[in-house]
Amino acid sequence: MRRRAVIMVAGLLLAGAARAEEDALAEEMARNPARFEARAIDLIAGFGGPGGLRLEGIEAHVALERAGARASAMRRFLAMDLDADGSVDRNELATVQHAASAQGRGRMERQFAAADADGDAVVDAGEMAAAGAAAGLAALGEEEAGLLRAMLRLDANGDGALSVAEVSAAIARASDAT
Repeated sequence: MRRRAVIMVAGLLLAGAARAEEDALAEEMARNPARFEARAIDLIAGFGGPGGLRLEGIEAHVALERAGARASAMRRFLAMDLDADGSVDRNELATVQHAASAQGRGRMERQFAAADADGDAVVDAGEMAAAGAAAGLAALGEEEAGLLRAMLRLDANGDGALSVAEVSAAIARASDAT
């Protein structure tokens, strides 16, 4: 009996999550239909194939966006590692800040403070990696990734791939409904 109740609750939670994704997708389409359509077409062209965009293509897009942001964040720290010991201390930060604009110095200070998790005034390799991972998630968070995955709900013919025609038709239906 208890197992059945747990299964029912899990089903209700999943249904609620699916409904929330549908609502978020509808809201995003309604907010700026032209932008939504352009972004969807870009994703289909860049990460889909002749048959359209599949989940694997969306996951590749998410991974590449996060990897790019992660690499940029780590590259900034590696550029400050003047003695190539795999860490950045406050002296290296100060030296690099001399060559930066006032805005750049402030940004470097914030990034250093955020990355220095243990507060020892040194950003080590592990803290650089953690800062990179955080930058990746900030660039494309789970909410946005979920919205991208939810776009597959627009797959009208059920073949598991989203086509440009299906996106355009969904946007037309959404605008007719409003």
